[in-house]
Amino acid sequence: MATTTTPRIEHDQSQTRRYLILGIIVWFVHLNVVYSLASLACTWGWLSLTIVGMSGLQLVETIITLLTLPLMLFLIYLPWREWRRFQSAEPPSNPHILEDTEKDRRPLVACIVMLLNSLFFLFIIGWFVPIFALRPCGQS
Repeated sequence: MATTTTPRIEHDQSQTRRYLILGIIVWFVHLNVVYSLASLACTWGWLSLTIVGMSGLQLVETIITLLTLPLMLFLIYLPWREWRRFQSAEPPSNPHILEDTEKDRRPLVACIVMLLNSLFFLFIIGWFVPIFALRPCGQS
């Protein structure tokens, strides 16, 4: 009785693809919400109050960014777990783990997804620079 592993491989690939798409969506939504929030605050005069030495807009953008960071960390952890599971040898005892990543498509794709989500995480951290360095609405 022959069994095939194709459904398991398809499931692994769809999981990894799902992590990539979710990472892109989280980054895209964060970027657009925070960017449009500044635009709306300037146009309609929202969030002009000062709390804890920060403008209301800075505080809301900071809270949104801080809530997005753990979600992105989770989306980095999931493909990392898949990447470690796909390794042929035991990961702690394998000194050539990166070379083994190239041997099969599944660990390579999981590694790429992990790295792309890490890049999105860094972009989200980098968003703190415009939040605190720039003044929206041309205020002086």
